[in-house]
Amino acid sequence: MKPSTTTSRGPVDAVTVLTWHALVERAEGLDAWPPEARLYVFTLDEFRCQLDHLAAEGFTAITMADLVRWQAGQAELPTKPILLSFDDGHRSNAALALPELRARGQKAIFFATAGRVGGHCRLPIADCRFQPGARSAQAWMGWGELRALLDAGMEVGSHTLTHRSPSTLSREALRHELAESKRVLEEGLGVAVDFAASPTGYDSRHFGPLAREVGYRAALQGVIGRNRRSAAPFALCRIVLKRSYGFDLFRQLVDPTSRAYRRLRLKQALRNGFRRVLGARAYEAIRRLVLRRGRE
Repeated sequence: MKPSTTTSRGPVDAVTVLTWHALVERAEGLDAWPPEARLYVFTLDEFRCQLDHLAAEGFTAITMADLVRWQAGQAELPTKPILLSFDDGHRSNAALALPELRARGQKAIFFATAGRVGGHCRLPIADCRFQPGARSAQAWMGWGELRALLDAGMEVGSHTLTHRSPSTLSREALRHELAESKRVLEEGLGVAVDFAASPTGYDSRHFGPLAREVGYRAALQGVIGRNRRSAAPFALCRIVLKRSYGFDLFRQLVDPTSRAYRRLRLKQALRNGFRRVLGARAYEAIRRLVLRRGRE
């Protein structure tokens, strides 16, 4: 194990949240995913390398509950905390990610799309960008797999009911997505589901207030950044990992002394500007075309 290349700056002043989606055992498994989804899929070796780097650098994975207590001034955090999360609820989260986390004594929160549990996404690709290819059987975790995550000391959160883009929904429709997903997951798992994560990257200004209103304790949204103690608990930032970043950028993104995430945040702001001008559907159509031509 290589020695740490980053140093502590004293008391924790910010927490980075990392987000993965799905894993595949070998590189050839990536071929089952369309380009717009493949961007968010890592091989098992890549994931192991990332976890091993976090361990070598002395990071301690914390829970969402830990983060919320720290923000409320009710608890302190380890010297180098990091929060690991997974979106969507793909079966590889339980089959591949969980054993690697357990082997290293790490924790994570898994945000499941409640309407997908045990099934397949039947939404149009524009609303369900992260969708496995035709060769991926039984794509999403079932109740048994979600319970296995809880039994292993992980957290399970809500990724809404149907994964539709929050920015395209009315306030009432978004409220239903948040409230119903919470109800479905809590009934299916028999535990409180206290945390939500916004899907698709198309956030809505109503997401945080509605998440609070229906009973969540905190929510992750799509803005790239780190979370200070004063950060709004229903508009928490995170870094959604992409294959195109590469390992060197991953190392920079988790380094608490680095500001590499600011470049990503600037690019994100520019993309969001294009989305507003073009509209979500036109933007996604162009994005898929670019990805399929191998330009991103």
